[in-house]
Amino acid sequence: MVCTVTLNPALDCFLAVEKFRTGEINRYGEPSFFPGGKGINVSLLLNSLNMESVAMGITGGFTGKALAAALKRAGCLGEFIELEQGLTRVNVKILAEQETAFNGAGPQIPMEAIDRLEQRLAATLRPGDFLVLAGSVPAGLDQEIYLRLARAAGRGVNIVIDTVGDALLAGLKAKPFLIKPNLEELGALFGVTIAQKDEAKTYARKLQKKGARNVAVSMGSQGAMLLAEDGQVLVRAPLPGEERSSVGAGDSFVAGFLYGWQKTKSAAEAMNWAVSAGAATAFSPKIATGEEVVEIYHRFFGENAVDTRADNP
Repeated sequence: MVCTVTLNPALDCFLAVEKFRTGEINRYGEPSFFPGGKGINVSLLLNSLNMESVAMGITGGFTGKALAAALKRAGCLGEFIELEQGLTRVNVKILAEQETAFNGAGPQIPMEAIDRLEQRLAATLRPGDFLVLAGSVPAGLDQEIYLRLARAAGRGVNIVIDTVGDALLAGLKAKPFLIKPNLEELGALFGVTIAQKDEAKTYARKLQKKGARNVAVSMGSQGAMLLAEDGQVLVRAPLPGEERSSVGAGDSFVAGFLYGWQKTKSAAEAMNWAVSAGAATAFSPKIATGEEVVEIYHRFFGENAVDTRADNP
């Protein structure tokens, strides 16, 4: 089972406009609302692939209730700590000739809510389960919050951390199963600019020495690289296709990796599913469906590849 935690979830509002002009009235058709947040995106895709996943986090107000309702309509289990004050943020994504996003800051989170979340994690997770801690740390919380939640999950739980900066560095103390920085985020951890695969491998190795078991680096036009726990270095080229939206592609990569790993226990296959899932979402206006991921996987990794979804043993 995969549990995801999104401390700062969002209700994502997508607006499609023919041409976006600042300083003018812009007209759009019917808006689309989706539950948003990095961990939530992971749970949505895993659920669509028929793999058990529960999305946890902290919500507030009527926007938080709308988010939870949207997640339920998508058929994904959500268990959220509800704040007595504050509103879950609404992120507005304008889809025009270029993608423009307005992301909110989110509510203040009291430590009492964190205590309740820790208790829920401890009661839910068992050895061998996966806990995905994803997204930025909300204002007012310590940068070691993900380390704290990882420890609350208990011994034997596989930790996945997808965040940046000090929160990621602190989380390495939990010896996470997987982390997934991109080139910019990887360079920022060490105060350098990384442009080449060899440089990415050097600095990813440093993160392994600091505690990460597997380090996946998304490298844009250069594809993706995995430094696996067993010493393998696996590189996948970017898959060709028309990018429609970058929203959630990295989260889908994480979901695909966990899906492939749990089904095959192969780092190579986990990467195949990871890049398939990331591409499927990039080629879609929203988080990809499991069917779209499977289609991409079969197209690029062999017509005779076995469909390993949970409903196809």
